[in-house]
Amino acid sequence: MVPMDSRPHRGEGFTLLELAISLALVVALLAVLLPALATARVTSARDRCADHLHRFGGAWTMYLQDHAGAFPYVPTQPAWHYAGVRFSTVNGEAFPDAQRPLTPYVPEMTIEDETHVLRCPADRGITGETTGVGTGSRTAFRSYGTSYRASAALMDASIAGLTDAHRGLRRAEITTVPSRLVLMGDPLWFEIRERTDRDAVWHGDADRANLLFLDGSVKYMQIRPRPRVGPAVFEPRVRGVDPVVETSPGS
Repeated sequence: MVPMDSRPHRGEGFTLLELAISLALVVALLAVLLPALATARVTSARDRCADHLHRFGGAWTMYLQDHAGAFPYVPTQPAWHYAGVRFSTVNGEAFPDAQRPLTPYVPEMTIEDETHVLRCPADRGITGETTGVGTGSRTAFRSYGTSYRASAALMDASIAGLTDAHRGLRRAEITTVPSRLVLMGDPLWFEIRERTDRDAVWHGDADRANLLFLDGSVKYMQIRPRPRVGPAVFEPRVRGVDPVVETSPGS
């Protein structure tokens, strides 16, 4: 009897080699695709966030038209309580907070859905090294009823430097160019402006955020700490109030 050759046939050897090459190609392809997919997800969330702010722009326009160009007076946490939801103490479900002045103007959507205008799909909350600082393990939406922080001075004239408090600012008394005055945006703008050292990076860039301006435009742009200013103005300049001393963007 002729002994069987125990060595692998040439065809089997080539099959194993081809399999190894195929696996190597798959690994290399994944190494290229996974970062691209992650970037695409970040960009998609950022774009949806910008769309939400565009919708807010329409809500602000309708509100100002109905109130003779006057912003609402929000005495408690005006940066957050301009519009939003509350959460049931029974089952935790969200429902519109009718006590917040802009809420009736916000487009109706399913509140728990990430597509809701009040909720940024990239909302990771505001965190800091100190326990209890920011939103902790919760999102800004869960903490404040909205993901977006507004300019508090618009809804409390005393913050803007006017002595007659208990009212919001009027568009007619704001001298800042509308295309530069920020209404609201990702909370990162406040954290950078005030140098809080808290983390509110939602879109992958440590110094950029989506911002809604008074003219209704939305821009994804760089934020600078005080006292620097640039294309965005966060403290509205008001007639009869000494303007804030500003430095040039390059100083």
